[in-house]
Amino acid sequence: MIHLVSVLTLKKIKMTDLATTKPIEELVLEITDEQIVSPTIPVYITIGEAGQLHRNALEDKDALLAKGLTLEKIEDLNSRALFLQDKQSDWIAVYESAQSNTEKWDQVYEEASLLQKELKYDFLFAYRNNEKILTQLNNIIDGNGKMDLIQDMSDYPKLAKQYPEPLKLINFDNSKLEKSDRFSHELYDLWQKIDGAKNSTYRPEKIMRDRAYSYLKQLVDEIRTYGKYAFWNDEEKQKRYTSEYQRRKFARNSKVKTNENSL
Repeated sequence: MIHLVSVLTLKKIKMTDLATTKPIEELVLEITDEQIVSPTIPVYITIGEAGQLHRNALEDKDALLAKGLTLEKIEDLNSRALFLQDKQSDWIAVYESAQSNTEKWDQVYEEASLLQKELKYDFLFAYRNNEKILTQLNNIIDGNGKMDLIQDMSDYPKLAKQYPEPLKLINFDNSKLEKSDRFSHELYDLWQKIDGAKNSTYRPEKIMRDRAYSYLKQLVDEIRTYGKYAFWNDEEKQKRYTSEYQRRKFARNSKVKTNENSL
């Protein structure tokens, strides 16, 4: 069973790499782009398995140190796990904010879409006898999609300001123009936030989370390699230096394949 890293234990570890005097964030930033990998298993599992590996390695430290592993590297697992935990929290906060903004976007988008239809027919009627204005209006009406809606919400008030008299003749409600302008800005701001999280490759919080994950994974892989070597003739001990999550996943997949083959 995977145990999460003890919060109390982690809080005792300073945010520095025990094998060096450099702050851990500086070391993480030194990782090259080629060394950065995105998590292949849930981050909380990675952190939990790092904690379990730390405990196993301490129990087996005599055997591991005899093969060349250092105690500093074993102890460094906790500081790297804590750093990843912090950066994962930063990224989750951004991601969840985007989800909240998505709900707000859906609400505002629906209201703006209804207003877009109203303005279309209001303007077509008001300017029905002016070909020049109708040409400009048709340029607004043409198109579809999210960005077109945002632009339309900005364009209708500008056209109305340019040619106000025909709208006055049909007793047009000018509050619609204020609402349209507000929707234009609100939708644009929401879209920037949502799109920034969806296209997360370049989000600084996502990049730093991946760097922190890669930094922890490097040490986890190294210690597991030492463990497999130190206990090459002990199958049960070797399991302590593999991912329990990956073992269970492999077992489930193997069971599914066996069941499919038996059909």
